[in-house]
Amino acid sequence: MHVQRILLTGASGLLGNAVARYFRSRVDILPTAFRSTRAGLLKGDLADPAFQAVLAGEPWDAVVHCAALRSPDYCETHPDLAERLNAGVPVELARLARQRGARMIHVSTDYVFDGSHPPYRETDDCHPLNLYGHTKRRAEEGIAAEYPDAVIMRIGALYGVPEPDIASPMLEEAVQVVRAGAPAEVDHRIKRYPLFVEDVAKVVEFLLGLEAAAGIVHVGASRGVTRYEWALAVAAWLGSPSGHLRPSSRDGTRSAVRPTDVGMATDRLRSWGGPVPRDFQEILPDVLRRLCENKGDEKKLSERDGA
Repeated sequence: MHVQRILLTGASGLLGNAVARYFRSRVDILPTAFRSTRAGLLKGDLADPAFQAVLAGEPWDAVVHCAALRSPDYCETHPDLAERLNAGVPVELARLARQRGARMIHVSTDYVFDGSHPPYRETDDCHPLNLYGHTKRRAEEGIAAEYPDAVIMRIGALYGVPEPDIASPMLEEAVQVVRAGAPAEVDHRIKRYPLFVEDVAKVVEFLLGLEAAAGIVHVGASRGVTRYEWALAVAAWLGSPSGHLRPSSRDGTRSAVRPTDVGMATDRLRSWGGPVPRDFQEILPDVLRRLCENKGDEKKLSERDGA
């Protein structure tokens, strides 16, 4: 990898934090965040032209754009903010990257698909079901027009063991509902494909070093699970009872519609020789052990995680 300094957005989020930790001993990082008490972060609003000017004045030869308004429900109720952060900011960063000939990796989502015909390939048509997916798709289109050499990396649901003040909702919520012991209905309708953030960080390193990489690439896991199945897996490896959990197929009261299955094929990543993310069953025991070592940490979920 010939990159000298990476502009990393969303460094206070789950993925951004994992990327920062992974590259910390490998290359110089300029990490940014919208709001965080963590030291060493350049804080500012990516949608603010003044902050964009600050970034334009900094030396960097690659940008990894992890920041986003990630909650589909929050996007539905804050459409202007979602459009500005998820669709507008990525194009501005693509412009800055193109102007200096920098490498760019933009993190997109499997929610650009409607879930009706998985597994999805990079060439398949996009039909987002919610505003979050629409804004992320508009970002993809804008980046492709502004900077065709940029890499658009679509990912799925993330989990990991972040630093103490950063949340890993998919994993922590499962641990919480398992350990609570109270009767609970858990979604058994929507299938997600859990991605370990440290595996995604390795893919980022690979893509930054592959000069031929451009356009859309899917970074997905091979095994899909509903939240109910995920909770059962967590319970099994924790050695905890799971009889209090009940599968639910109800839509619930969430604002945003979710696609039921957005599994993605990773043929393109494989053809490039890239590292394909591991099946969660291979690594969940170790991940849970690491999480339990930090079980005293207070982690709060943020609607604007990493933005």
